[in-house]
Amino acid sequence: MAIKQVKKSSVGEQVFEQLKNQLLNNEWKQGEKIPSENDLADAFGVSRATVRQAIQKLTVLGLLETRLGEGSFVKEAKPGLYMNTIIPIAYLGQNSFEEVLEFRRRIEGVVAELATEKITEDDIKELEKCYRNMELYKDDLESFSKADFEFHLTIAEATKNSLFIEIYNIIHDILYDAMTKVVIKRGNSAGLCYHKLLLEAMKKGDSKEVRRLMDEHMEDTVNTFRKYDEKEE
Repeated sequence: MAIKQVKKSSVGEQVFEQLKNQLLNNEWKQGEKIPSENDLADAFGVSRATVRQAIQKLTVLGLLETRLGEGSFVKEAKPGLYMNTIIPIAYLGQNSFEEVLEFRRRIEGVVAELATEKITEDDIKELEKCYRNMELYKDDLESFSKADFEFHLTIAEATKNSLFIEIYNIIHDILYDAMTKVVIKRGNSAGLCYHKLLLEAMKKGDSKEVRRLMDEHMEDTVNTFRKYDEKEE
């Protein structure tokens, strides 16, 4: 392990970044105990307190776990863990809403196509439930948008792909916020129409038609929202 002595400016951040990179580069294996605070402090040329703060941050991020009386150990990696910790929602920046729309336009069709190839009867029942809720709450746009969002989450879960599912879980809040804004601006008609068509195509197992419909739905969503946005400027 090659640890570099840090500069005096932003010492804590430099220690954190070096340790994080060591973990991501598998310098220590999963389940392995990392060096003690004293050893790391000597290697970095900093105080134990600085090392302790860096370890606490890495523990919060889920990269390390601390066992009382034993030390700190590399946590078992699971699909999506590093995306969750290294790419937080805040990194989406000031144009996050526009980025979410772009993300949805590029990814939702792919996810829906894969889901159709793997969909089960239970998945279909769950989608039917989501659609019934959309109809039930069509005049309550906040509740409607929640049911709309659940429909898309169910599609992601139907892929049986842990990375797709994890991505949706990671950006759950910002996706839900974006979808709610769209629904409030444009109403329920487009959502009801497209979701009904999507559900029917998924029941038939027509993955190509599902992909076409979802791509069209997302393109329509983005274009419609931008028109509303331009009118408000």
